[in-house]
Amino acid sequence: MNAPGFRDVFSNLLEEFRSGIEVDPFEARVDTRFYTDPQWFEKERAALFSDSPILVGHISMLKNSGDVFTHDHLGKPIMVVRAKDGELRAFLNVCRHRGVRLVNGEEVQNKTSFVCPYHNWTYGLDGQLKHVPLEEESFPGLDKQCHSLKALPLAVCEGLIFVCPNPGGSIDIEAHMGMVKDDFAAFKMSEHVFFRQTVTTLKANWKLLVDAFQDGYHVTRLHRNTVGPSFIDGIARSERSGDHLVSVVARKDFPDALEREPEQWDIRRQSACAMYLFPNVEMIIHPDYISYLAFFPTQVDETIVVHGCFIEEEPKDEKAAAHWERAFDIIENGVFHPEDFFVCEQAQIGMTSGANDHLLLGAHETGVGAFHDLLAQKMGAYQPGSPDSEPGSADHSV
Repeated sequence: MNAPGFRDVFSNLLEEFRSGIEVDPFEARVDTRFYTDPQWFEKERAALFSDSPILVGHISMLKNSGDVFTHDHLGKPIMVVRAKDGELRAFLNVCRHRGVRLVNGEEVQNKTSFVCPYHNWTYGLDGQLKHVPLEEESFPGLDKQCHSLKALPLAVCEGLIFVCPNPGGSIDIEAHMGMVKDDFAAFKMSEHVFFRQTVTTLKANWKLLVDAFQDGYHVTRLHRNTVGPSFIDGIARSERSGDHLVSVVARKDFPDALEREPEQWDIRRQSACAMYLFPNVEMIIHPDYISYLAFFPTQVDETIVVHGCFIEEEPKDEKAAAHWERAFDIIENGVFHPEDFFVCEQAQIGMTSGANDHLLLGAHETGVGAFHDLLAQKMGAYQPGSPDSEPGSADHSV
Protein backbone atom coordinates (compact mmCIF):
# COMPACT_ATOMS: atom_id res chain seq x y z
CA MET A 1 0.00 0.00 0.00
CA ASN A 2 1.62 3.24 -1.12
CA ALA A 3 0.07 5.78 1.26
CA PRO A 4 3.05 8.18 1.27
CA GLY A 5 2.07 10.33 4.24
CA PHE A 6 1.36 7.39 6.52
CA ARG A 7 4.38 5.46 5.25
CA ASP A 8 6.67 8.36 6.11
CA VAL A 9 5.27 8.75 9.62
CA PHE A 10 5.29 4.97 10.13
CA SER A 11 8.91 4.80 8.91
CA ASN A 12 10.01 7.61 11.23
CA LEU A 13 8.26 6.00 14.19
CA LEU A 14 9.78 2.62 13.34
CA GLU A 15 13.27 4.14 13.22
CA GLU A 16 12.74 5.73 16.64
CA PHE A 17 11.56 2.36 17.95
CA ARG A 18 14.48 0.50 16.38
CA SER A 19 17.06 2.93 17.73
CA GLY A 20 15.50 3.26 21.16
CA ILE A 21 15.36 7.02 20.77
CA GLU A 22 13.86 8.61 23.85
CA VAL A 23 10.99 11.01 23.55
CA ASP A 24 12.19 14.60 23.45
CA PRO A 25 11.36 16.64 26.55
CA PHE A 26 8.31 18.77 25.88
CA GLU A 27 5.90 20.76 27.96
CA ALA A 28 3.25 23.25 26.96
CA ARG A 29 0.60 25.12 28.87
CA VAL A 30 -2.87 25.80 27.51
CA ASP A 31 -5.10 28.43 29.10
CA THR A 32 -8.34 26.73 30.17
CA ARG A 33 -10.27 29.74 28.84
CA PHE A 34 -9.29 28.49 25.38
CA TYR A 35 -12.18 26.03 25.82
CA THR A 36 -14.69 28.26 27.65
CA ASP A 37 -14.38 31.80 26.26
CA PRO A 38 -17.56 32.55 24.24
CA GLN A 39 -16.02 35.50 22.39
CA TRP A 40 -13.03 33.43 21.24
CA PHE A 41 -15.43 30.66 20.24
CA GLU A 42 -17.30 33.02 17.92
CA LYS A 43 -14.00 34.12 16.39
CA GLU A 44 -13.16 30.47 15.75
CA ARG A 45 -16.42 29.79 14.00
CA ALA A 46 -15.97 32.85 11.78
CA ALA A 47 -12.28 32.26 11.02
CA LEU A 48 -12.20 28.47 10.68
CA PHE A 49 -15.66 27.34 9.57
CA SER A 50 -17.41 30.08 7.62
CA ASP A 51 -15.23 29.95 4.50
CA SER A 52 -13.43 26.58 4.63
CA PRO A 53 -14.06 23.36 2.67
CA ILE A 54 -16.20 21.26 5.01
CA LEU A 55 -16.56 17.49 4.59
CA VAL A 56 -20.28 16.70 4.30
CA GLY A 57 -20.43 13.21 2.78
CA HIS A 58 -19.32 10.71 0.17
CA ILE A 59 -20.31 10.33 -3.47
CA SER A 60 -21.77 6.88 -2.75
CA MET A 61 -24.52 8.56 -0.72
CA LEU A 62 -25.91 10.07 -3.94
CA LYS A 63 -26.00 7.28 -6.50
CA ASN A 64 -28.93 8.38 -8.67
CA SER A 65 -30.22 11.53 -10.30
CA GLY A 66 -32.39 13.36 -7.75
CA ASP A 67 -30.72 11.81 -4.68
CA VAL A 68 -30.34 14.54 -2.07
CA PHE A 69 -29.33 14.92 1.56
CA THR A 70 -29.46 17.87 3.93
CA HIS A 71 -26.72 19.15 6.22
CA ASP A 72 -27.56 21.61 8.99
CA HIS A 73 -24.64 21.13 11.38
CA LEU A 74 -22.86 24.36 10.43
CA GLY A 75 -25.88 26.43 11.43
CA LYS A 76 -26.86 26.92 7.78
CA PRO A 77 -29.46 24.84 5.93
CA ILE A 78 -27.48 23.08 3.18
CA MET A 79 -28.51 20.41 0.71
CA VAL A 80 -26.39 18.39 -1.70
CA VAL A 81 -27.99 16.78 -4.77
CA ARG A 82 -27.01 14.74 -7.79
CA ALA A 83 -28.55 16.63 -10.71
CA LYS A 84 -29.90 15.17 -13.95
CA ASP A 85 -26.56 15.70 -15.68
CA GLY A 86 -24.89 13.53 -13.04
CA GLU A 87 -23.06 16.43 -11.41
CA LEU A 88 -23.18 17.06 -7.68
CA ARG A 89 -24.42 20.46 -6.60
CA ALA A 90 -24.83 22.17 -3.24
CA PHE A 91 -27.40 24.83 -2.40
CA LEU A 92 -28.73 26.65 0.57
CA ASN A 93 -31.88 24.70 1.41
CA VAL A 94 -33.99 27.87 1.29
CA CYS A 95 -36.83 28.95 -0.98
CA ARG A 96 -36.02 32.29 -2.64
CA HIS A 97 -39.57 33.52 -2.07
CA ARG A 98 -40.16 33.42 1.69
CA GLY A 99 -37.18 31.45 2.97
CA VAL A 100 -38.86 28.13 3.79
CA ARG A 101 -36.87 24.88 3.75
CA LEU A 102 -37.36 22.83 0.61
CA VAL A 103 -36.09 19.44 1.80
CA ASN A 104 -36.60 18.06 5.30
CA GLY A 105 -35.34 14.91 6.98
CA GLU A 106 -31.90 13.47 7.69
CA GLU A 107 -31.99 10.49 5.32
CA VAL A 108 -31.06 10.52 1.64
CA GLN A 109 -34.19 11.15 -0.43
CA ASN A 110 -34.94 11.15 -4.13
CA LYS A 111 -36.58 14.17 -5.74
CA THR A 112 -37.54 15.09 -9.29
CA SER A 113 -37.70 18.76 -8.25
CA PHE A 114 -37.76 20.90 -5.12
CA VAL A 115 -41.20 22.24 -4.24
CA CYS A 116 -41.64 24.76 -1.45
CA PRO A 117 -44.50 23.59 0.80
CA TYR A 118 -45.56 27.18 1.52
CA HIS A 119 -46.50 28.52 -1.93
CA ASN A 120 -45.27 25.74 -4.24
CA TRP A 121 -42.47 27.64 -5.89
CA THR A 122 -40.66 24.87 -7.76
CA TYR A 123 -36.98 24.45 -8.54
CA GLY A 124 -35.16 22.00 -10.79
CA LEU A 125 -32.36 19.76 -9.58
CA ASP A 126 -29.98 22.33 -11.05
CA GLY A 127 -31.39 24.97 -8.69
CA GLN A 128 -33.20 26.93 -11.41
CA LEU A 129 -36.60 28.39 -10.53
CA LYS A 130 -39.06 26.56 -12.84
CA HIS A 131 -42.57 27.42 -11.70
CA VAL A 132 -44.32 30.13 -9.71
CA PRO A 133 -48.09 29.71 -9.14
CA LEU A 134 -50.12 32.67 -10.40
CA GLU A 135 -46.89 34.20 -11.64
CA GLU A 136 -48.38 36.78 -14.04
CA GLU A 137 -50.88 38.02 -11.47
CA SER A 138 -48.65 38.02 -8.40
CA PHE A 139 -45.17 38.68 -9.79
CA PRO A 140 -45.43 40.25 -13.25
CA GLY A 141 -42.04 40.55 -14.86
CA LEU A 142 -40.35 38.27 -12.33
CA ASP A 143 -36.84 37.33 -13.48
CA LYS A 144 -36.61 33.64 -12.58
CA GLN A 145 -32.88 33.59 -13.26
CA CYS A 146 -32.37 35.98 -10.37
CA HIS A 147 -34.37 33.79 -8.01
CA SER A 148 -32.66 30.45 -8.49
CA LEU A 149 -31.44 28.62 -5.42
CA LYS A 150 -28.35 30.07 -3.81
CA ALA A 151 -25.49 27.80 -4.90
CA LEU A 152 -22.57 26.88 -2.67
CA PRO A 153 -19.05 25.95 -3.82
CA LEU A 154 -18.63 22.16 -3.94
CA ALA A 155 -15.66 19.94 -4.71
CA VAL A 156 -14.97 16.20 -4.63
CA CYS A 157 -11.64 14.66 -3.66
CA GLU A 158 -11.22 10.87 -3.80
CA GLY A 159 -14.95 10.41 -3.29
CA LEU A 160 -15.25 12.83 -0.38
CA ILE A 161 -17.67 15.74 -0.83
CA PHE A 162 -16.60 19.15 0.44
CA VAL A 163 -18.83 22.23 0.58
CA CYS A 164 -17.97 25.82 1.42
CA PRO A 165 -20.85 27.35 3.42
CA ASN A 166 -20.16 30.81 2.00
CA PRO A 167 -22.08 31.36 -1.29
CA GLY A 168 -19.47 33.90 -2.32
CA GLY A 169 -16.55 31.66 -1.43
CA SER A 170 -14.56 29.14 -3.42
CA ILE A 171 -12.79 25.81 -2.96
CA ASP A 172 -9.31 25.04 -4.22
CA ILE A 173 -9.49 21.35 -3.33
CA GLU A 174 -5.99 20.54 -4.60
CA ALA A 175 -4.46 23.20 -2.39
CA HIS A 176 -6.63 22.25 0.56
CA MET A 177 -5.90 18.52 0.45
CA GLY A 178 -2.28 18.70 -0.59
CA MET A 179 -0.32 15.48 -0.12
CA VAL A 180 -3.03 13.75 1.93
CA LYS A 181 -4.94 13.27 -1.31
CA ASP A 182 -2.39 10.61 -2.23
CA ASP A 183 -3.08 8.75 1.00
CA PHE A 184 -6.81 8.71 0.31
CA ALA A 185 -6.10 7.48 -3.20
CA ALA A 186 -3.96 4.68 -1.77
CA PHE A 187 -6.82 3.62 0.51
CA LYS A 188 -9.14 3.69 -2.54
CA MET A 189 -11.46 6.10 -0.78
CA SER A 190 -13.38 6.88 -3.95
CA GLU A 191 -14.24 3.18 -4.33
CA HIS A 192 -15.54 2.85 -0.77
CA VAL A 193 -19.24 3.12 -0.01
CA PHE A 194 -21.03 4.91 2.78
CA PHE A 195 -22.46 2.44 5.30
CA ARG A 196 -24.07 4.42 8.11
CA GLN A 197 -23.62 7.34 10.49
CA THR A 198 -24.93 8.73 13.76
CA VAL A 199 -25.37 12.32 14.92
CA THR A 200 -24.79 13.13 18.59
CA THR A 201 -24.73 16.38 20.55
CA LEU A 202 -22.04 16.47 23.23
CA LYS A 203 -21.50 18.98 26.03
CA ALA A 204 -17.88 19.70 25.21
CA ASN A 205 -15.91 22.30 23.31
CA TRP A 206 -15.05 21.07 19.82
CA LYS A 207 -11.31 21.45 20.41
CA LEU A 208 -11.40 19.04 23.35
CA LEU A 209 -12.79 16.42 20.98
CA VAL A 210 -10.12 17.06 18.37
CA ASP A 211 -7.49 16.97 21.13
CA ALA A 212 -8.62 13.50 22.17
CA PHE A 213 -7.85 12.06 18.75
CA GLN A 214 -4.37 13.60 18.55
CA ASP A 215 -3.32 12.05 21.85
CA GLY A 216 -1.55 8.68 21.90
CA TYR A 217 -0.85 9.06 25.62
CA HIS A 218 -4.32 7.88 26.69
CA VAL A 219 -4.75 4.85 24.42
CA THR A 220 -3.65 2.00 26.72
CA ARG A 221 -5.19 3.64 29.79
CA LEU A 222 -8.56 5.09 28.80
CA HIS A 223 -9.18 2.16 26.43
CA ARG A 224 -7.74 -0.54 28.69
CA ASN A 225 -10.99 -2.56 28.62
CA THR A 226 -11.57 -2.21 24.86
CA VAL A 227 -8.94 -1.50 22.22
CA GLY A 228 -6.08 -0.50 24.54
CA PRO A 229 -4.51 -3.99 24.89
CA SER A 230 -3.95 -4.03 21.12
CA PHE A 231 -1.42 -1.15 21.35
CA ILE A 232 2.11 -0.54 22.62
CA ASP A 233 2.11 2.14 25.27
CA GLY A 234 3.62 5.48 24.29
CA ILE A 235 4.73 4.54 20.76
CA ALA A 236 3.01 7.10 18.54
CA ARG A 237 3.93 9.90 16.16
CA SER A 238 2.08 12.79 14.52
CA GLU A 239 3.33 15.00 11.70
CA ARG A 240 1.97 18.03 9.84
CA SER A 241 0.96 17.68 6.21
CA GLY A 242 -0.10 21.11 5.05
CA ASP A 243 -3.05 22.11 7.22
CA HIS A 244 -3.64 18.50 8.27
CA LEU A 245 -2.08 16.05 10.73
CA VAL A 246 -1.07 12.46 9.96
CA SER A 247 -0.76 10.17 12.99
CA VAL A 248 0.39 6.61 13.61
CA VAL A 249 -0.05 4.66 16.87
CA ALA A 250 1.84 1.37 17.19
CA ARG A 251 -0.16 -1.84 17.58
CA LYS A 252 1.27 -4.96 19.24
CA ASP A 253 2.34 -6.23 15.78
CA PHE A 254 4.34 -3.06 15.12
CA PRO A 255 7.74 -4.69 15.90
CA ASP A 256 7.14 -7.19 13.09
CA ALA A 257 7.91 -4.40 10.66
CA LEU A 258 11.49 -4.34 11.93
CA GLU A 259 12.11 -7.66 10.18
CA ARG A 260 10.49 -6.67 6.89
CA GLU A 261 11.32 -4.52 3.92
CA PRO A 262 9.16 -1.39 3.52
CA GLU A 263 7.16 -2.95 0.68
CA GLN A 264 6.16 -5.74 3.10
CA TRP A 265 4.90 -3.44 5.85
CA ASP A 266 1.22 -3.83 6.69
CA ILE A 267 0.66 -0.35 8.04
CA ARG A 268 -3.09 -0.74 8.66
CA ARG A 269 -2.58 -3.81 10.84
CA GLN A 270 0.73 -2.93 12.46
CA SER A 271 -0.52 0.50 13.53
CA ALA A 272 -3.61 2.65 13.86
CA CYS A 273 -3.56 5.35 11.18
CA ALA A 274 -5.48 8.56 11.72
CA MET A 275 -5.68 11.87 9.94
CA TYR A 276 -6.95 15.21 11.18
CA LEU A 277 -8.44 17.09 8.24
CA PHE A 278 -8.59 20.83 8.84
CA PRO A 279 -10.73 22.25 10.29
CA ASN A 280 -12.91 19.64 12.01
CA VAL A 281 -12.62 16.03 10.81
CA GLU A 282 -10.78 12.98 12.12
CA MET A 283 -10.41 10.05 9.71
CA ILE A 284 -9.43 6.72 11.29
CA ILE A 285 -8.09 3.98 9.01
CA HIS A 286 -9.03 0.65 10.58
CA PRO A 287 -7.68 -2.61 9.12
CA ASP A 288 -10.83 -3.20 7.06
CA TYR A 289 -12.90 -0.01 7.05
CA ILE A 290 -12.62 3.74 7.57
CA SER A 291 -14.27 5.81 10.30
CA TYR A 292 -14.81 9.52 10.20
CA LEU A 293 -15.69 11.92 12.98
CA ALA A 294 -16.79 15.44 12.10
CA PHE A 295 -17.01 17.99 14.91
CA PHE A 296 -19.41 20.90 14.38
CA PRO A 297 -19.28 23.58 17.11
CA THR A 298 -22.66 24.97 18.11
CA GLN A 299 -21.82 26.63 21.42
CA VAL A 300 -18.61 27.13 23.36
CA ASP A 301 -19.46 24.03 25.41
CA GLU A 302 -21.50 22.07 22.85
CA THR A 303 -20.56 20.19 19.69
CA ILE A 304 -22.49 18.13 17.17
CA VAL A 305 -20.51 14.98 16.33
CA VAL A 306 -21.18 13.04 13.15
CA HIS A 307 -19.68 9.55 13.26
CA GLY A 308 -19.87 7.40 10.17
CA CYS A 309 -18.04 4.72 8.30
CA PHE A 310 -17.05 3.78 4.78
CA ILE A 311 -16.61 0.14 3.73
CA GLU A 312 -15.00 -1.34 0.64
CA GLU A 313 -18.20 -2.61 -0.99
CA GLU A 314 -21.94 -2.80 -0.47
CA PRO A 315 -22.89 -5.68 1.87
CA LYS A 316 -23.75 -8.66 -0.34
CA ASP A 317 -26.28 -10.16 2.06
CA GLU A 318 -27.81 -9.86 5.52
CA LYS A 319 -24.87 -11.65 7.11
CA ALA A 320 -22.41 -9.11 5.69
CA ALA A 321 -24.65 -6.21 6.73
CA ALA A 322 -24.88 -7.62 10.27
CA HIS A 323 -21.08 -7.87 10.41
CA TRP A 324 -20.67 -4.20 9.61
CA GLU A 325 -23.46 -3.22 12.00
CA ARG A 326 -21.58 -5.01 14.80
CA ALA A 327 -18.30 -3.37 13.83
CA PHE A 328 -19.92 0.06 13.82
CA ASP A 329 -21.68 -0.57 17.14
CA ILE A 330 -18.46 -1.70 18.83
CA ILE A 331 -16.60 1.49 17.97
CA GLU A 332 -19.63 3.77 18.47
CA ASN A 333 -21.07 2.37 21.69
CA GLY A 334 -18.09 0.45 23.04
CA VAL A 335 -15.27 2.96 22.53
CA PHE A 336 -16.27 6.45 21.43
CA HIS A 337 -19.30 7.14 23.65
CA PRO A 338 -18.34 5.48 26.95
CA GLU A 339 -14.65 6.37 26.72
CA ASP A 340 -13.53 9.23 24.42
CA PHE A 341 -16.73 11.27 24.47
CA PHE A 342 -17.28 10.66 28.19
CA VAL A 343 -13.90 12.06 29.24
CA CYS A 344 -14.27 15.07 26.91
CA GLU A 345 -17.56 16.02 28.53
CA GLN A 346 -16.00 15.53 31.96
CA ALA A 347 -13.05 17.69 30.96
CA GLN A 348 -15.40 20.47 29.85
CA ILE A 349 -16.94 20.50 33.32
CA GLY A 350 -13.44 20.69 34.74
CA MET A 351 -12.56 23.69 32.57
CA THR A 352 -15.18 25.85 34.28
CA SER A 353 -14.61 24.54 37.80
CA GLY A 354 -11.71 26.82 38.70
CA ALA A 355 -9.48 23.87 39.60
CA ASN A 356 -7.02 24.63 36.80
CA ASP A 357 -6.11 27.90 35.14
CA HIS A 358 -4.09 26.03 32.54
CA LEU A 359 -3.60 22.53 31.16
CA LEU A 360 -0.28 20.76 30.79
CA LEU A 361 0.73 18.93 27.61
CA GLY A 362 3.62 16.52 28.00
CA ALA A 363 6.08 14.70 25.77
CA HIS A 364 3.50 12.13 24.63
CA GLU A 365 0.96 14.81 23.68
CA THR A 366 2.85 16.57 20.90
CA GLY A 367 0.01 15.81 18.48
CA VAL A 368 -2.27 17.99 20.59
CA GLY A 369 0.41 20.66 20.53
CA ALA A 370 0.64 20.44 16.74
CA PHE A 371 -3.12 20.94 16.46
CA HIS A 372 -2.95 24.02 18.69
CA ASP A 373 0.00 25.38 16.72
CA LEU A 374 -2.07 25.07 13.56
CA LEU A 375 -4.96 26.98 15.13
CA ALA A 376 -2.56 29.67 16.31
CA GLN A 377 -1.22 30.03 12.77
CA LYS A 378 -4.75 30.56 11.50
CA MET A 379 -5.99 32.88 14.26
CA GLY A 380 -3.04 34.06 16.29
CA ALA A 381 -2.36 33.13 19.90
CA TYR A 382 -5.35 32.95 22.20
CA GLN A 383 -6.33 36.23 23.83
CA PRO A 384 -9.08 36.35 26.48
CA GLY A 385 -12.26 37.72 24.96
CA SER A 386 -13.29 39.99 27.80
CA PRO A 387 -12.72 40.70 31.49
CA ASP A 388 -15.67 38.40 32.14
CA SER A 389 -13.85 35.36 30.70
CA GLU A 390 -13.34 32.43 33.02
CA PRO A 391 -10.45 32.96 35.46
CA GLY A 392 -7.13 31.54 34.27
CA SER A 393 -3.68 32.23 32.98
CA ALA A 394 -3.37 34.12 29.71
CA ASP A 395 -0.41 31.95 28.75
CA HIS A 396 -1.14 29.78 25.73
CA SER A 397 2.32 28.70 24.72
CA VAL A 398 2.10 25.61 22.53
